[in-house]
Order: sequence, then C-alpha cells, then structure tokens
Amino acid sequence: MTHCRTLVVLLFASILAPATTRAEDIKIATWNVGNFHQHFAPTSQPIQDRELARWVREHGERDNWVAAQVIKDPAFNPDVLVICECCEQDELDRFNKNKEWGLGGAYETVVVFPTNSERHQQLGLMLKPGFKIVERRDKYFEEKDPAGQNERGDRLFARGPAFALVRAPSGYQFWVGVTHQKSKGGGGNNVDMTKWRNREATRTHQIIKELESLGPTKGNGDVVLLGDMNDELGFQEYEQEAGGDTTAMLVGPPADGFTLVTKPLIDAGKISFGGYYQSRYRSFIDQVVVTKEMKDQVKDVQVVQTPVSSIASDHYPVYIVITADPATAAVAPAPPGNATGANQ
Repeated sequence: MTHCRTLVVLLFASILAPATTRAEDIKIATWNVGNFHQHFAPTSQPIQDRELARWVREHGERDNWVAAQVIKDPAFNPDVLVICECCEQDELDRFNKNKEWGLGGAYETVVVFPTNSERHQQLGLMLKPGFKIVERRDKYFEEKDPAGQNERGDRLFARGPAFALVRAPSGYQFWVGVTHQKSKGGGGNNVDMTKWRNREATRTHQIIKELESLGPTKGNGDVVLLGDMNDELGFQEYEQEAGGDTTAMLVGPPADGFTLVTKPLIDAGKISFGGYYQSRYRSFIDQVVVTKEMKDQVKDVQVVQTPVSSIASDHYPVYIVITADPATAAVAPAPPGNATGANQ
C-alpha cells in the first residue's frame, strides 16, 4: 500500500511540476525574387493598355504562384523572410493575401521599407503569426555619401539597409536587417563602383555594431543581417584597387566577433545566384552575418536549390535556423501592429 501511495504522489508531482519549455527554433531567410515588381500589373490602365495589362497579370500571377510554392514548401517555409528586389507595399500585401497565386495570408506582418531604388527594387520583411516588430530603424537610406557624390547622387546606399527589432512568440528579441548592396552593373563594374560598394559595406558594419551595443531591452546584442551583397567572399575584380574585399569589410575585423554564417556553403562550392542561366555568372552573393552574441545560436544554414526555386528567380533562397535565447525579463511588451522608430 505504501508503494502505491508513493506512485500516486510522484504522479501528481509530475503533473503539477512546471513543464520544461523546449528551446524556440526560428528559421530566418533571405531571397532576392528577381523582377518581383514586374509580376504585378497596374490596377488601372487606359483602354489601349488593357490588353497589355491582361498579359502582364496572367504571366505575373503564374510567376507569383511559382514563388509562393517555393516559400510555402515545408522544407523552407521561414518564420522570418527578408526579400531583396522586393515589390511595392500594396503588391506585397496582395502576394501575401491571395489564396490562388499567393501565400494565402501565411504571414501576419508584411513590410516594405523605404529605399533609394530607382527601379522598384525595394526591401521587404515578412513575419509569421506570433512574431512582432517592436521597433524599426529604416532611415539609413537617407545618409549622405562621405565621398560626396556617386553615380546616383549624394546618398550613400543604393537601396538599404533597414533593420527591425523583432519579438518572437517566446518573448526573445533580436534585430533583423536586410540590404541589397550596389550591383556590379551587369558588366559595367569599375573601381569607383567598387569603392562605393565598399563604403556601403563599411557603414553597414558600423550600423550593426551600433545596434549590438543597445543592451538587453534592445535585442541584447543579437543582430542578424541578410541580403544580396552583390559580392563573393574573397578579392574580386577591382577590389584590390578599391581598398579591400567588400564581403570582408561587411563582416569586419576579427576583434568585432561578427560571423559570416554562409561561409560553410561557400566553402562547399554552393551558389546562391543562378546567373541568368549563364554559368560564368554563378556565384554565392546572398550572405548572412551575425554578431558574436548570436553566433552560438546558429543551428543550421542552407541554400534552397530545388527544381521550383531554380525557375522562380535568378537567386536561390538562403536561410539559417537559430535557437532563441531565453526571453529577457526587462523588455517592454511589443506594441500592436508594425512599430516605427527613428534612427539613432
């Protein structure tokens, strides 16, 4: 009888004891959806343009359907997705909500950040339900170029970067950044363009350090930057004359502790850029960088090379999986909707 009582006591103790919380895994991805804006026909056109709009709509819906299949694939299906060469806000909203050729409302938060793009190549951020934006820092595109002028004017960045402080369902907070550095101009690259891209990379590294230093109520030093860097790791053409390897300048000196998470994929000979079906352009230019506080949280890094992803864009999606740190008790509740915040 005593033995039976002991078993009953142990059973009730196990029921009443707090459940062990499994660490939260978060999949964070970047994807350059090539010519994404061109998938969408204008909502109204003059009579003479309606036939053209119909053609664009039909082909765009097909292209969007293919892109949606890549994102919704259970093997990919990220919690946090940043999009380079993104479309406009109303277009991304339609892509997310549409049930026939889009994502069917799979993402709760859909943001297109302001950029310096002249060709509707924006920067986007999509968050699954339960993930919230606590603060946005998306005004870096307004910064002046320290060199004074570049071929596009007096602003430093070609498009971004933009950052958001994201609250995960568990309460864990981390900064997510997206950028799309200056391209190499379809063969028109030169020393001045490379110097410009290096200035972008240097300043972006500084911004990450600034966010890293904000303390426990602002991400506790956990920062991840993803995007199309338009540069491979190692010295490329003109980089010797331009002062250094762009990707290395983005990561910064070893003393800063940043990690190029995509390096194992590069070392394995993977590619993230399909190169318009021309093998001479195939390379790895879609990178992920994390701060030292986040390095030990990275569980996996992959490039999504599937038959569908190979026709959806000239870039392949790249993702990492992190294990969230315990939530910081000092953080304030996430505000409703999409929070905004000025750069500091």
